[in-house]
Amino acid sequence: MKSRIRLVLAALLLGLGAAGCDASGSTTQSAAPQAQPRPFHGVTYYDPRQRLLLHTMEETSIASCMRARGFVYRPQPLSDSDHTADANPYGLLTLQQARNDGFGITSSALDARPFVDANAAEDGSAAWKAALDGTTAHRVYLTMPGHRQFFYNADACATRAVVELYGAQYYRLFNTLQILSNQVVTTVQADPRFLAAQRRWQACMSAAGQPAGSLSDPLSSVSARLRPALASHDPARIHTMVGFELNLAEADAECQATAGLADSVAASQQDAERAAITSHAGDLAELQALQRRALATGTPAGGGR
Repeated sequence: MKSRIRLVLAALLLGLGAAGCDASGSTTQSAAPQAQPRPFHGVTYYDPRQRLLLHTMEETSIASCMRARGFVYRPQPLSDSDHTADANPYGLLTLQQARNDGFGITSSALDARPFVDANAAEDGSAAWKAALDGTTAHRVYLTMPGHRQFFYNADACATRAVVELYGAQYYRLFNTLQILSNQVVTTVQADPRFLAAQRRWQACMSAAGQPAGSLSDPLSSVSARLRPALASHDPARIHTMVGFELNLAEADAECQATAGLADSVAASQQDAERAAITSHAGDLAELQALQRRALATGTPAGGGR
């Protein structure tokens, strides 16, 4: 297994391209108040504490399933080196985030470590892989909104761990809301209210000496400069890169606040959500219930969320 990502856990959506950045934001199960608007209260997002908790429970369940089938599986730790995992899907950025870690791009690159597969010794066995990832003979296809399709292998220990943790409907519900969330992001980004706020942001960025055409441009600028800086292996150049990202992110966040971008997104999002959810309101409520139950399962009594 070359990477931690496996077929059944990758939640592969056939033909689906995510709108904007990876869906993220504050979720209804999070202890912290939602700082920025996210589609459907960030239902498809788990914060760092939740990710660790849920990942640990999944890995423990996988190991138990594999052991019952006569195989050894060593739970894989959750990587925390990607500082962009919590990025807002609209590109919204708070001043606190900007000052702490910029866009999280340079720090992610500097924190990156080679993947060490705890199961490398067992991974060569076809029987071991079939037990973990399942087989095509047991593949289940689910039709999603927008004529998209999702599939999973029902006989996989990885699948059974997810079902054990969340419930049998989790794959259908989560991916349905992921698609609807992407639709909301796309709709918001085309809304006149958002576009007007983006123009105000553009004017502010130009005045700050950081011209940008869209909210993704500052991130692209950082990424483009980072590659040669890292390739140089020059500490001074990399240090300069860190400063560049922090300064650019701070200007971005300040201009977003000046332009009222988050408020414009929130207003547009409310209308976009109403149009997207239509016959799926029950799915949203059911998914939130499954998530609450899963998180409660792994939260010690008296522990906060």
